[in-house]
Amino acid sequence: MKSFLKRIGDFFVKNLKTIIMSVVFSIIIWFAVSIQLFPNVHDHIDDIPVSAELTSAMKEENLQIIDYDETVSIQIQGKRYVIGMLTADDFTASLDLSEITTPGTHVVNINVSKKAEANNDYEIISSDLTSKITVERRISKTLNLEISTSGISVGDELQIQEDDITLSSDTVVISGEESLVESVERAVIEPVYQGTMTETTEVQGTVSLYNSDGIKINNPELEYKANNYTITIPVYRVKTLPLNVSIIYPDNFNKNSLKHNILPQEITIAAPAEDVSIENLEKIDVGEINLSNITARDIQGGINLAISLPEGYKNLSNTGRAQVTFDNIDSYGNLEFTVSTDNFTILNGDTNYEYSFVTNQIEVTAIGPSGVLQNLSHDDIIGTVNLLGIQMEESVKNLTVTLRIAGQNVTAWITGDYKVDIRITEKPEETEE
Repeated sequence: MKSFLKRIGDFFVKNLKTIIMSVVFSIIIWFAVSIQLFPNVHDHIDDIPVSAELTSAMKEENLQIIDYDETVSIQIQGKRYVIGMLTADDFTASLDLSEITTPGTHVVNINVSKKAEANNDYEIISSDLTSKITVERRISKTLNLEISTSGISVGDELQIQEDDITLSSDTVVISGEESLVESVERAVIEPVYQGTMTETTEVQGTVSLYNSDGIKINNPELEYKANNYTITIPVYRVKTLPLNVSIIYPDNFNKNSLKHNILPQEITIAAPAEDVSIENLEKIDVGEINLSNITARDIQGGINLAISLPEGYKNLSNTGRAQVTFDNIDSYGNLEFTVSTDNFTILNGDTNYEYSFVTNQIEVTAIGPSGVLQNLSHDDIIGTVNLLGIQMEESVKNLTVTLRIAGQNVTAWITGDYKVDIRITEKPEETEE
């Protein structure tokens, strides 16, 4: 047995070249025969990438494809030696979107072709290739940002003024599928802050979206900027204070006869948190009313005064004017009197000059209860001309006269501004005898 195997081994060694050549020639002969007997063969190519190029009509309608078969398989026929070397890279495939004009689910044709440099000794025999695609309309919507400060705590007697909060951007633009975008009703920005806020502070904020039912929307398909917002939160000290008006009465007037009221009686104001001076305020003065400058109509209709606050303060009551009214003024009226300047006195004159009234009489208006006015006469009205600070020289000067009704605790007064002409004459020098 060993001798037999040895003889076979020696044979192969001696004839190795001849054997190899025989095998090679056999393969060549087989290949040639195969080409002659089977000139074309069938095969398939898998995983050819399918492209989806939007048409101009789809772009105008904001349509986008969100789902389709991204690869396709085809059948081919051709020369065996060509087909055996083909791969998916030798083909292009694309969706035929020419008929797509609306969102929804559609079935479209897939166009497959050889690449330009491909061999022509084969052909694509697949036909009616299709793909089911899902098309949606994408839109954008701009929402005004609402601000939520419910998670921010502030120090005692401090308050956040939400109307004064400023944002690096007041709006947010959301994009996505139409029905999804339309479901968004509100965009709320929430400051990110830990601890107790004691002064106006700049913080970062995060935006959240909500539907009409107030449910937070967490959908990655919605595109929008959710963070990197800067929020400036103003913190104020808040205090409610009464309003006050000063009434200037004539010197001899009975103040108890003309009581006044002011509406509103108080307002709520706010000052920046760092301004502690608000703590020292006890009232807010809205101005003064000089009885000598108002009319009977003013008394009966009420007097409006502007409410002014220091710079940086806020009027949280949003009341810009106060109305001052007077009690029991239904019977008040006005009456004209002709008053002689004989009732007037000149004060603080220079002893080197003499003074005389050029004006003989003036018409004045008195205001008060009708019964009081009826009992007045022109002799009850007296006046003074104060020359303090007047430059003395020979001339006729038009000077202010201050009028009042004679007596104590009177309940009527003179209103208006009045002037009289006074002649100023230098006294002659005294001569020695």
